[in-house]
Amino acid sequence: MSKIYLVRHGETDWNKEDRCQGCIDTDLNSVGIRQAELVAERLLREEIHVIYCSNLKRAYRTAQIIAEKTGLNVIKSEALNEISFGEWEGLTFEEIRKRNDYDYNTWRLSPHTAVFPGEGSLDKVYNRVMKYVDEIIIRNSGKNILIVSHGGVIKLIILGLLGIGLEAYNKFYIANTSVSIVHIDKDKRYLRTLNDTCHVGSVLERKNY
Repeated sequence: MSKIYLVRHGETDWNKEDRCQGCIDTDLNSVGIRQAELVAERLLREEIHVIYCSNLKRAYRTAQIIAEKTGLNVIKSEALNEISFGEWEGLTFEEIRKRNDYDYNTWRLSPHTAVFPGEGSLDKVYNRVMKYVDEIIIRNSGKNILIVSHGGVIKLIILGLLGIGLEAYNKFYIANTSVSIVHIDKDKRYLRTLNDTCHVGSVLERKNY
């Protein structure tokens, strides 16, 4: 049996400012660094064998802080990068709502049907992410795997591992440095933990990607 641990990166200033980050390479702020330290302490209670992460700075720095505690190396991959949102990136979500070139309301209410700038659709992102995740699982059979990534990507991984359709994408939320755990036992997969943030206590959490 394997376990897949999914951790979202710590907070950035753009999270605080309600800006769309996507593939812009923002870094952790002081709160995000503290969140990463706390989730690292939380993960010391788990038996993790390998760490993979996005190569975007906010995820990689979070993974590095965890790696320093666990003594493991970090393997980076663009396949785990956040959804690319093209010209939305850098804008506040209020600014995006006012644009007429794409239907932002469809993205918020029915994201699996939406067309958006950058990668264009959830299907494209899902295929990019799950191809790599499936390879990771095969490569590390019987091991417990930590993936440090982004809110949108982690939601897609959970849906993909559990065989749930993309229409459920906006039905749950992934917080900064939350821990989600999926068990994999041969052909049986189940979600043990979703969006656990108990380790961060009163440290400020933000909702935006």
